[in-house]
Amino acid sequence: MNQQNCLEAVLEDYLLKNIPISSAMGVRVNLASNSQIILEAPFSNNINHKKTVFGGSLHAIATLACWSLMHINMIKINGGGDIQIVIASSEIKYLLPINTDFKAECHKPDIFEWERFIKILLKKGKARVKLCAKIFKEGQLCVDYYGTFVGIRTSEQDS
Repeated sequence: MNQQNCLEAVLEDYLLKNIPISSAMGVRVNLASNSQIILEAPFSNNINHKKTVFGGSLHAIATLACWSLMHINMIKINGGGDIQIVIASSEIKYLLPINTDFKAECHKPDIFEWERFIKILLKKGKARVKLCAKIFKEGQLCVDYYGTFVGIRTSEQDS
């Protein structure tokens, strides 16, 4: 197993054990890196009465994709043990219905925004960053999600 596959397996195991909705939705980690996350879920676990993917499932997987990007990057900063990740707000646009298995993609924001977030987090112990996730079907954007995530250092670090 290469390092990339190991990171995906570790993240997937963490999500399934610590965030119960992940298991119910059938979430799998397709790609995990410090710059990009792709999560996928089967249509069968997330179908609604209209025979499309339930909007709550789309919102949940988009949130999980962004949260996962934060989680991986917080681990890289300091082992992640003393940094909590919470979502402060989110906005979602449902543009087209989905009636197949689906994937949520989250990319790290531009380098300036990310470095600013890290600098404030390390200096003040708390910082926020806006992340986006997108869900496509056959190349068409179906879901556009934005969330403001907060990193909170829960213990003092030695300088």
